[in-house]
Amino acid sequence: MRSRDARDAGDSDRTRRRFIWLAGTAAMAGLAGCSGGGGGGAEPAETTATTTQSSGSTGGVPEAYATATSLDGTQRNPDSLSSQEAVSYQDEPSEGRQCSTCRYYIEDRNGDGVGACAIVAGEVAPEGYCVSYVEYEG
Repeated sequence: MRSRDARDAGDSDRTRRRFIWLAGTAAMAGLAGCSGGGGGGAEPAETTATTTQSSGSTGGVPEAYATATSLDGTQRNPDSLSSQEAVSYQDEPSEGRQCSTCRYYIEDRNGDGVGACAIVAGEVAPEGYCVSYVEYEG
């Protein structure tokens, strides 16, 4: 017959294993819930962070910007640009960082006061900001 201490140790091991199993299961369920895609809405879920523009488009900017080069010389490719939503674009600077000081910024070319970006679709305000900001060192 096993001693009481041996039985308690066995029960303790089973309890510990059960706890670890339950904690792991709960963590996995929580992560699965965070991944989204649960639906319910009529809108389809967006699966990528970038929006590819159709061939021949200018990426939502005037023709003067379609394949222009940015401050650091990066050429804009209208066929592979991130959407403004994907890069959290905003019209205000963030902590002193703004598009006009970013390496990807394309300065105003038609006198309307706004420019474009070599990697983001649409017109871009010089005082705007997005998460793709990289300070221009030139």
